[in-house]
Amino acid sequence: MAGAKDKILKWLSLKTLPGECLTLAVGAFGGLLFVFFHIPGGSMSGSVVAVALTTTFAKPTQLGGPLRVLALSTMGMAIGSVVGPETFSNMAAYPGTMALMALCVVCMTLASTLVWSWLMGWPPAMALLSSVPGSMSYIVSVSMSLGADAAKVAVVQMSRVIFLVTVLPFIVVWESGGHLGVISHAHADTLHVLMPTLAVGIAVGALFTWLGMGGGMLFGSLVASGVIHYLGYGEGRVPGWVLDGGQILLGSWVGTRFIGFDWRLFGKICIGTTASVGAAMGVSVVFAMVVSTFFGVSFGTSLMAYAPGGQDAMMVLALSLGVDPIFVSAHHLARYFLINLTLPFIVARMLRERAAEKSGEAA
Repeated sequence: MAGAKDKILKWLSLKTLPGECLTLAVGAFGGLLFVFFHIPGGSMSGSVVAVALTTTFAKPTQLGGPLRVLALSTMGMAIGSVVGPETFSNMAAYPGTMALMALCVVCMTLASTLVWSWLMGWPPAMALLSSVPGSMSYIVSVSMSLGADAAKVAVVQMSRVIFLVTVLPFIVVWESGGHLGVISHAHADTLHVLMPTLAVGIAVGALFTWLGMGGGMLFGSLVASGVIHYLGYGEGRVPGWVLDGGQILLGSWVGTRFIGFDWRLFGKICIGTTASVGAAMGVSVVFAMVVSTFFGVSFGTSLMAYAPGGQDAMMVLALSLGVDPIFVSAHHLARYFLINLTLPFIVARMLRERAAEKSGEAA
């Protein structure tokens, strides 16, 4: 009991608040700079890039539990606020598009694995682990037991985040000709709607997290906000300043994940990283075109839904770029479950094969 209490008190500690505020200041500068130059999804991508680059010469303070919860619940509330009867117009396509998404994940992983195997000459296990679009923590934790270089695997997995948040918005805007919906310009909810919605979202998010759902706080607050808005208790969207603030919070947190990132190693394997991520994105583009052609879902929405990883960032960027964030969220959640249900079986087989190889060598 005492241990749990100490853990909660540590989680709520304000000792690191000055450092966290400095991190947020860096993120806000980057986000506002990107917005000033009209870079698509600038609030999010700018804060990620600014904080990530800061890690090359300093060690920004990681955001504590309360600010992380605020970031995720705010963005979940923002995404959920778009829900209305018309939001589910694409739902009839979900079975088909999710089946294609599963195939897309397999093809993306294979394409990226071939790049690492053929171009860089990496061992099969290391090439595969570097190519799976998601579950980075699990992948890095098992990489060493499979004889893979955990540092290189982690660098490749993290590099994908920077690529997605900086390049993908330009692809979406270019394909659409710059004509994107701007959700934050719709009628805004007032504070007496926002505050209860945020509170309920945090409660539902905490429940989802306790149940072990990946991204539970984000999805929980999304569901709570979606229900509230669908039932008509909230009739607008989150104000623009809330949307931008949430993106900066989330982007700053994502940026701090690059603390300890080996930039020198990134430089050494930059060609392979670029080629592998490019191969995965190429597959995503092909599948997005198929979905757009045969299921009537916009290309931008399809591409964000089929992007290789970064579910929280993709959901937020979908909202800021004006594409259907509910469709994107549903498909990234499905991808998360697909990878986490199948990857342990693949890893277990690879471990058995590695053990058999060692036994053969010993004999």
